[in-house]
Amino acid sequence: MSEKVTLKTLKSQEKEARKNLIIDAAERVFATKPVDKATMREIADEAGMATSSIYRFFPNQEAILIAAAVRTQSAFNTILERIIDRNSPEESLKKVLNIYIDFIAENDTYFRMMTILMSQGNLNDASSRALVEVMNATLSRLDSLFTNLKFTDNPRPLSRYIYASMIGISVSYNKLPGINQDSRVKHMKSLSLLLNDMILNYPRDTKMP
Repeated sequence: MSEKVTLKTLKSQEKEARKNLIIDAAERVFATKPVDKATMREIADEAGMATSSIYRFFPNQEAILIAAAVRTQSAFNTILERIIDRNSPEESLKKVLNIYIDFIAENDTYFRMMTILMSQGNLNDASSRALVEVMNATLSRLDSLFTNLKFTDNPRPLSRYIYASMIGISVSYNKLPGINQDSRVKHMKSLSLLLNDMILNYPRDTKMP
């Protein structure tokens, strides 16, 4: 039997659709200029609506930036889960690292958004909670990977180490001047392979902090 459709359901779907329309517009604006230089007016114009209408869904530009980053990170979390479910633990780790590099290289707007968000210490409470929640979802998936690899004592430090290391690699080399993007990706993947080997050779019985 199909789910009962109510007026409340339709209104909720319409609200979600409008929020996604605004996020889509913001990402297009962010793709053409520095994220922190974009204005609500520019986002509204790109979305084809009045600036005042955007404020019905997002209180400020930071909220749009967070929503865009969370949406993309959530999509990446789904990819992680699929990889971990379908591959051996050893193969999963290697694929997760490689796919992260590809994901960053193919989603430049997301990369620039996260670079700004991760370097800011003045996010409001709601933004901080949303960002921490989606990051914790990523860490939970990495936890399951390390548990499958028999790091069962406390996998969270390893998950944090991998996550921080991959962010460090991407921030350091994704925009490295003097070489083309293919060369940057190749270089980042060579570093991720080194990271992969370090983890696989790390003693399983080591007590994590």
